[in-house]
Amino acid sequence: MVWIGEAGATKTDWIELSTGRLLRTEGLNAEIEGWEQAAQKLQIAACHFQREGLTINQLHYYGPALHQPKSREFMRRLLSEAFGISVDAISVYHDLIGAARAAWGTQKGIVGILGTGSNCALWDGTHIQKQAGGHGYLLGDEGGGADLGRNFLSALLHGEVPAEVEAAFWQENPYPEAQTPLELRSLTYRTQRPSAFLGGFAPFLSRWQQHPWVEALVRERIRRFIQRTWYSWRQEAAIRYVGGVAQAFQKLVQEETERIGGIWAGVVPNVGVALLTYHRQYG
Repeated sequence: MVWIGEAGATKTDWIELSTGRLLRTEGLNAEIEGWEQAAQKLQIAACHFQREGLTINQLHYYGPALHQPKSREFMRRLLSEAFGISVDAISVYHDLIGAARAAWGTQKGIVGILGTGSNCALWDGTHIQKQAGGHGYLLGDEGGGADLGRNFLSALLHGEVPAEVEAAFWQENPYPEAQTPLELRSLTYRTQRPSAFLGGFAPFLSRWQQHPWVEALVRERIRRFIQRTWYSWRQEAAIRYVGGVAQAFQKLVQEETERIGGIWAGVVPNVGVALLTYHRQYG
């Protein structure tokens, strides 16, 4: 059985190539969480496969922070140990490669990732020619869910959120164990997965994106993403986005892309399904 693993900070989707069967496990970013935590999560995922009576004979794995050869090789070994298959049966790729293949296949184009984090690449149909963005929730990832959540929580702590938005937030609060901005701040610093935690504010912002204050916040972060990524490449190719934030704020992303001179080519609705199509065609 050939499987595709598509990992992000929030979730990992495992898709079987021939049937399209989907299993979903916890997200994984080894650079942020550490290799010991990564090994534990992969062992848990392997147990999930065992409970379902499923096996992996060959695996194409895409994940964040795997741009260095040594990181990819270490991930191959962890996957081999967790699932009990040969390292020769495992291919490991940086998630930016997965995004590019999902967005453009073998065509040329620019892909922008707007998920929990963010990243961007110019793809020639086979290789990444240019890359800009990423760097994690502390140093970059502009326009991603964690970045939106961080800016929203910062505004909440500084008393900058309009009263009606703040009231609605506390009614919908995704973290009910915290009942004040300071308690949310404390949770942010204590959580083992801060990027995923901060990304948990994005669904609320999506529901309130027609409010002028929320719209302005999201637009500003999308503009920052554009300025730091594909702005200087905008005449080289069309731009297609992947990721939950790109889907949730598609109207704003399209408007900001076109406003700054980008050639809009839409949003890929499901990276895993698009990668399934890619590997069915190209192996």
